[in-house]
Amino acid sequence: MTDTQISIFLSDSVVFEDDTEKGLDFDTLYGLYISWCVLGRKVPIPDSAFKTALALEGLKQVKENGQRIYPGMSMVGAAARDYVVNSVPMWTETATDVPVQELIDQEAVASIA
Repeated sequence: MTDTQISIFLSDSVVFEDDTEKGLDFDTLYGLYISWCVLGRKVPIPDSAFKTALALEGLKQVKENGQRIYPGMSMVGAAARDYVVNSVPMWTETATDVPVQELIDQEAVASIA
């Protein structure tokens, strides 16, 4: 992957907002990059090379509230949607030990009463 492709990834998947306290930590940014690669059928580079490529693009991490982030960045676009959908844990029946349909039935009964 070349620096040009990192630039394309950044322009496709990130917005820069100087007047915001938002930012993305490295793991989130790399996960977003992986989603972008999957959607675009590109072979992702290792995380260490990705960190180097970000530095070559002039992006630097800062420490805020005990966490290292790339400030002023927010996720956008198809890769952002893919990353969010695939990084949220699935709610399953084993999480509650109650079948999902039973929970739905209990809520329906409670709303009628």
